[in-house]
Amino acid sequence: MTTNATFTRITAGNIVSDHGNTFSGAWGDYDNDGYLDLVAANGGPSTIENEFLYHNDGTGTFTTILGMSVVTNGGLSFAAAWGDYNNDGYLDLFIPNLGQKNFLYQNMGSGGFTKMTTGSIVNDVANSVACAWGDYDNDGFLDLFVANRGGASNFLYHNNRDGTFSRITAGAIATDIGNSAGCAWGDYDNDGFLDLFVANYGQKNFLYHNNRNGTFTKTTTGSIATDVANSLCAAWGDYDNDGYLDLFVSTYGGNNLLYHNNHDGTFTRIIAGTIVTDGGSSVGCTWGDYDNDGYLDLFVSNAANERNFLYRNNGDGTFGKILSGNIVTDGGDSIGCVWGDYDNDGFLDLFVANRAGQNNFLYHNDGNSNHWVRVKCVGTVSNRAAIGTKVRIKATVAGAERWQMRQISGGDGENNSDSLMAQFGVGDAIGIETVRVEWPSGAVQEFTNIVANQSLTVIEPPRLTAINPSNGSGFEFNLTGQPGFNYTIEASTNLTHWMQIFTLTNSGRVSLFADADATNQLGQAVSQFVPGAAAVD
Repeated sequence: MTTNATFTRITAGNIVSDHGNTFSGAWGDYDNDGYLDLVAANGGPSTIENEFLYHNDGTGTFTTILGMSVVTNGGLSFAAAWGDYNNDGYLDLFIPNLGQKNFLYQNMGSGGFTKMTTGSIVNDVANSVACAWGDYDNDGFLDLFVANRGGASNFLYHNNRDGTFSRITAGAIATDIGNSAGCAWGDYDNDGFLDLFVANYGQKNFLYHNNRNGTFTKTTTGSIATDVANSLCAAWGDYDNDGYLDLFVSTYGGNNLLYHNNHDGTFTRIIAGTIVTDGGSSVGCTWGDYDNDGYLDLFVSNAANERNFLYRNNGDGTFGKILSGNIVTDGGDSIGCVWGDYDNDGFLDLFVANRAGQNNFLYHNDGNSNHWVRVKCVGTVSNRAAIGTKVRIKATVAGAERWQMRQISGGDGENNSDSLMAQFGVGDAIGIETVRVEWPSGAVQEFTNIVANQSLTVIEPPRLTAINPSNGSGFEFNLTGQPGFNYTIEASTNLTHWMQIFTLTNSGRVSLFADADATNQLGQAVSQFVPGAAAVD
């Protein structure tokens, strides 16, 4: 099994030659052409600048987008996060700003965006520096958390499912006063609901457990909630492949923090190893298996023109620090960092955002002989972007059976938004024994005997919900599923013999089926078309 992997720094193109005060990068395929595009947030703390938007040409190069609202409004922008908040199949964009209104752009599906101007989500003003999408109540629509620094409460916006949001004003998650710099959703106890970590600079961090009823309980015990540091960024990742999310927190001017998940709702702080003893001006952090050996590695970006950190996972719970190669020898005033396979070769590439008028860094992963699989999830009952979905795979790597897990994230850290794809390295395995997808809706799909080195698209199966007939008789149900799909409705009185009674074209996300002649509601009506098979891109 080959473990070495090197990077080539890209030196041509606007994506690495545009000068800005860049704080973040966010990968997202906003035009659904199958290639990751990139937005870079500029400005702050004192210079208003336009964002950069780079369209992936599909040839390893990018075109700078000009004249679009996303890149002409100007802001004191620190971060950016893609998320399909209206479930129309196109990624929308949120950008938080320091001391001014935040930006929300609706993707119109034609390569353009509309800036939203109404609602508290775009009219509240604070020192907003980080954001993350997540469907915290599992209603199928993305909500948004915004971290504010400077002794202010943070913002939590609940999606009203009609294109608008309501700001939550009750509960510790919305009233705690902090100096918040980063935020990351993650289901750390595997109960199917997203919990939230908030990184605070110079004070205790916040960890909120989801009560599964739309409210949260603040955790007050354990080092994860009592340690005090200059925390800026946080990223969830299952680095030891035990099926539970662990947490890395970057700190500025001190040792970084790594918390191992104890599987019981608590965490143990790791105190040994260079990953937590290297002191630096650390800001950004992001997990990714860059060498495809089946274990998550970690990149940490450092400001103040210090060298950045790359830690390779040794596969035994420890990490080795990479000391050679331009990815760790280039010095910059680096803030945000994001992994993304922009050329679809199965190996994660890296974008690093630099401020103070410096060029940004783009590193192409030169790869090795290790194998991989990438899973794109399309929600139908869950949110369309599948944020919060867990993807688990089982493969035999180097003779040992191994499970891995990724949770699709709608933004983490202070300035990060990695690709909305679950990407796995599988070493010398030429096939994956099991791909298991666990949706926020509670649906679970499993696929077996998947060939490695390919991209899969998994569509969530539909949900049937019986409702009371509007006329008091017959049978009615709502079908929540993929818009544009056809569903065959069949009826049975004995669950053995079925008769087709209707074909329904799902024009929207939810369609009503009614059978006024049905008299026996004990009979079952089900969708015999299940759009949940894995499809090769």
